[in-house]
Amino acid sequence: MKKLLIVAAAVGAYFAATPAALAQDQWAVSLCEYTKADDKNRVRKVLSDNKVNVRKIYDAIQCNGESLIKFAMRSDAYETGSFFVKQMPAKALVAEDLEAWAAANGFGASPLINDIKARIGQD
Repeated sequence: MKKLLIVAAAVGAYFAATPAALAQDQWAVSLCEYTKADDKNRVRKVLSDNKVNVRKIYDAIQCNGESLIKFAMRSDAYETGSFFVKQMPAKALVAEDLEAWAAANGFGASPLINDIKARIGQD
């Protein structure tokens, strides 16, 4: 009987945790979808509804294997990409070396590069 209770508790704990994990995955997917659609207002709403800060989740969220800013550049999502650039600290942008990545991948003329340069102080 004791083993049955332990197994039941473990199964109950698993199913209790699953909706939270699914909800987190869903808002991350929504964040990527809204970034691709260049819908800054919906991106902001997803972040505020889930009480998260871009700075805290930036490294954890990837869209098609790329950071949010790289994904925005690839998707021609200037408004959303500009929002992400403004939310990130300058040293994080320098560490990611977005300018070199953009030049190597054909996005050197992206208007986001100007925003990145302005944010890190390379006007």
